[in-house]
Amino acid sequence: MSEVWRFIERCPKILANTHGGDGFLPALGTWYGDPRGAGSGGACGWADDVKSPPFSAMIAAGNAKIYLHGKGCGDCYQIKCNRRPYCSGNPITVTITDECPGACNDVPFHFDLSGTAFGVMVPCNYGNTKIAFKIVAKTNPYWFATAIEFVDGVGEVKVVKIAQAGSKTFVPMYNSWGAVWAANINPPFPGPYSFLLTSPTNKTIMAYQVVPSNFVPGQTYYSHVNFY
Repeated sequence: MSEVWRFIERCPKILANTHGGDGFLPALGTWYGDPRGAGSGGACGWADDVKSPPFSAMIAAGNAKIYLHGKGCGDCYQIKCNRRPYCSGNPITVTITDECPGACNDVPFHFDLSGTAFGVMVPCNYGNTKIAFKIVAKTNPYWFATAIEFVDGVGEVKVVKIAQAGSKTFVPMYNSWGAVWAANINPPFPGPYSFLLTSPTNKTIMAYQVVPSNFVPGQTYYSHVNFY
């Protein structure tokens, strides 16, 4: 268990019996394994199935009052993190696929989430820093590549497109490696360059004319936008 946070949780099964304005009760949350990991289905017999849809890594191991000697396997809970400003405050739904024994029983309700599920609740927040574009050193007139930095929210983008100066046509880029996105271009393809960025939650923003026409490979250029 890598990190401890205070959560509030709601079980759809007992919602009618809960008290409070929104039906959420106090709980404790942690995450285990790789920060982008899928967790485990071991104690429920599901092994690595948790990686694939419909689980899609949105799972948690529960302590005794949640796991219920295996009878809690497959139960779904809505949970949200209330540790502001680090958490989004938006509820997510997780399926119980494993048991969290030992110290997890020191509190009434403890959820040990997969890294993926935990990350959905704890968005990146770079404050006033906007999305930046670090131009890859090997960029040339036929190939443009940039590393995209300081993305608020989930911390990454799933679709990137680039447009040359004066154009409303955006050319798709491909994820070369890591946070580097690239495009094969046919000169002339003059700057300044604008970018359309789409997050994994399907929100799209435009970084308008962020990379100047006289850009220098290896340099970083800051936009005026971010997802939050």
